[in-house]
Amino acid sequence: MGRTPIGDKGLGRLGSQRLARNVELVTRPVSEPATEYYVGFSWADFRDTASLGGVPVRSEQRPVTGHQHGTKLILSGLCEPDTWQGEAALQELQRRLSEMISPFQEQEASKFRVHLEVDGKQIALTEIAQRLRDTALLRYIFEFDGKVFHISGRARLTYFQPNRKDDRRLLRSLIRRNGETALFEFLATKAKKNRPPHFKLSDQPGWFVEFGTQRALDDFDGVRRVANSVANPGPFHGEVDAVSLSSEMDSDAFHRRSDYRRLVQSLAGIRVYRDGFGIRVGTDWLGLGKQWTGGRSYYGLRPGNVLGYVAISAKSNAALTETTSREGFQDTAHYQNFVALLSEFVRFAGNAQEYLRRGVLQFLKEHRERNAGVEPEDPHSKITERIDKIADRLTIDWRRIQGHLRSLRTVAAKASRSIRQASTELDEKTVGSDTASDLLAALERQLQLVSNAATDTKNVLDQISSARDRASDLKSMRKVLDRRWETLNDEVSALYESVSLGLTAEALSHEIHNIADRLAKRSSALLGQLKTGARKAQIITYVEHVQSSIAAMRKQLAHLTPSLRYLRERRERIDVLAWANDLAVFHNEHFDKKGVRVVVVQGDTNGFVVNMNRGKLTQILDNLILNAEYWLREAVSAELLISGEITITVETPFLYVKDNGKGVEESVEQSLFDPFVTTKRIGEGRGLGLFVVRQLLDSESCGITLLHDRNAYGRRYVFELDFSGAISG
Repeated sequence: MGRTPIGDKGLGRLGSQRLARNVELVTRPVSEPATEYYVGFSWADFRDTASLGGVPVRSEQRPVTGHQHGTKLILSGLCEPDTWQGEAALQELQRRLSEMISPFQEQEASKFRVHLEVDGKQIALTEIAQRLRDTALLRYIFEFDGKVFHISGRARLTYFQPNRKDDRRLLRSLIRRNGETALFEFLATKAKKNRPPHFKLSDQPGWFVEFGTQRALDDFDGVRRVANSVANPGPFHGEVDAVSLSSEMDSDAFHRRSDYRRLVQSLAGIRVYRDGFGIRVGTDWLGLGKQWTGGRSYYGLRPGNVLGYVAISAKSNAALTETTSREGFQDTAHYQNFVALLSEFVRFAGNAQEYLRRGVLQFLKEHRERNAGVEPEDPHSKITERIDKIADRLTIDWRRIQGHLRSLRTVAAKASRSIRQASTELDEKTVGSDTASDLLAALERQLQLVSNAATDTKNVLDQISSARDRASDLKSMRKVLDRRWETLNDEVSALYESVSLGLTAEALSHEIHNIADRLAKRSSALLGQLKTGARKAQIITYVEHVQSSIAAMRKQLAHLTPSLRYLRERRERIDVLAWANDLAVFHNEHFDKKGVRVVVVQGDTNGFVVNMNRGKLTQILDNLILNAEYWLREAVSAELLISGEITITVETPFLYVKDNGKGVEESVEQSLFDPFVTTKRIGEGRGLGLFVVRQLLDSESCGITLLHDRNAYGRRYVFELDFSGAISG
C-alpha cells in the first residue's frame, strides 16, 4: 500500500519466461497476517494448450508458511542452469540487480525491499554499495527541499595525500609530529582562496573536515520557467562518494585489490532511482568526464571514481517524466532545472576539492620554505641573494680545503721519504749509535709533523661538514625556487587562453580597419559611376547604407582602439565625468534592444581629472558594465525586472557602480576579485572580468571594493572605485 506502480505495458511478467520453466508466486498482505495466496504455472504448458484459458494454473489461499509479509517469486527449472553457477555468476547477478534496484536501500529506508536467494544462499544486495562506501575519501550529501538546494561535504585525511612520494612522506611526518590540527588551521586561516562555506573540523568518526553551501533555485543563472513560474522539478535528495583506485587503497573489507577495482568499475556513476527503481540516464549524464582533462592538476569528481545516487519519487517529482523506453528523461524545462541543480553540486564539489588539494600543497610548500630559511612572502630576489652568499662561502671553503689537502700531501710525502731512508740505513747496519740516535730523532720530528697533520685533517673534515651543510641549504633553496617556478608556470598556463583572446582582438581590430577603409573607397567609387546610370536611386540608397555601416563599425573600433597594446601606455588627463557620459552613450546604443541602460549621476559639482591611459580606464568600466548587463538581461528574461539600470556615480575621488539586479551572491562575496571565480553557467564566463579590473586599478595605485550596502534582496551590490592614486593635480 502506498507504493508507486512501476511499468504500464504489462510486458515485464514475460521476462520470467526467458529465465525458467516454472513460476510460483507467494504473497502475504499486511492486512491479512494469517493468510497467504499462492499462484503457480509452467511455461511448458503453453505449448500444448490451444488457448490461454486452457493453461493449468494452480492457485490457493492458505495459512501462512513464513514469518514476513511481502511477495516471493520462485523460479525453478532454469533454462540455462550453467549461467547461474559459480561465484562469478553470482557477482554478475548482484551487479545487474544493483543497476535495477537501488543498492542504497539501507540509506534510503525504502518500503520496497528485495531479497535474493540462489540455491539456498542469501545474496545481500545492499552490502555491495556499503562496503564500497566505507572506502570513500569524500562524501557529499545534497537535498533540494523544493525551494533551496543544500549541499554538504566531508573529507577524510587520506584524501589529502599528494601525488608525489616525497610530498606524501613529508605530510605523514608533519602529521605525526604536529597532529591534524596544524593542517586544518592552515587551511582555515591561510589558504583562503575559494574556501568553501561552513568549513570546519568534522565531528563525524573517521572524517577530517566538513563544508557546505546552499542556494535557492530562483537564484540560478538561466533557470527555466513555464507559464511565468519557475519549472520546479520537486524535492529530491542524494549522496555521492568519491573513492580511490590508487595502489595505496587500504580497506579491510576487500581481500584483493582486483575485487575492489572491479566493483568500483561496475557500480561507478551517479544514478537516478525513482522510488528505489533505476532510471537509465547514462554512465556520465552530468558531464564529469567533460570537465576532466586528465591533467595532474585536475581535482574535481571523475566519472570512474564516484559512486552515488539521486532519489526521486513519483509523488514529489511527477514533472520529471521518463521516456516510454525508460531510457532516461524527457528534455523538459523541469528536467533542465533538475540537471542545473545537480550541475551546481558538481561545480561546488570541484571547487571544494581544488581548494583542499591545493591547500595541502601550499601547506607543504610553506613548511619546506621555512625549513630552508625562506619566508613565504620573501621575494625571489631575496632568495637568490642568499643563494649567491652561500655559493661565495662555499667557494672560500673549497679553496681552504684544497690548501689543507695540498699541505697534507706535502707532509705525508716528506714523512714517507724520511721513513724509507731510515729503514734503508738501518737494514744495511752501516750506522753507529750516534747516527742511529740522529735517525730516531729525525723520525720523531716526522711523526710530530704527521700528528700535526692529523689535527689539521680534523679541521679539514669540520670544514667539509660545514660546506656540506651549506650545500644542503643551497639545495633546499633551489627546491624552493623550483616549486615556485612550477606554481608560476601553472598560473601562466591558466591565463594563456585569456591572453590569446586579447591577441585575437588586436588582430581583428587591425583587420577590420583595413576592411572598412577598402569598403569605403569602393563604395565611393561605385557611387560616382552609378550617379548617371539605371536604378540610380536604389543603388545610392544601398551605398549610403553601406557607408552608414562603415561609420558604425568605425565607432566600435574607436572604442576598442585605446585598449590596443601599442597605445596602452599613453597617458592623458581625463575628465572622469565627461568620459563616463561618453561611455554611457556608447553602451546605451549597444543596449538599445536589450532592456538595459546606463545612467551617470554627478555626485559633486566639480568632478575630477585623472592622469591615465584612456584604454585602460575604458577597459575597467567596460568589464563592470558588461558583467552587470549579463545579470540584468538574465533578470529581465526571468521576468524579475521590467528593465535593467546601471548607475555610475561620480564623486571625487570615487566612482560608484551599481545596478537594480539581484546583487552579488553571498557565496562569492569574499572571493569575487580572485581569478576564475564566477557563478555564471558553464560556457558563459571565465571569472576573469573583476580580477582584471582589480589588476588594472592596482597598476595605477588605485583600488576597487565591494561595499557592505545591501539591496532589497539582502545582497551587496555597490562597487566603489578609488582613483586617489591617479588624481591629476
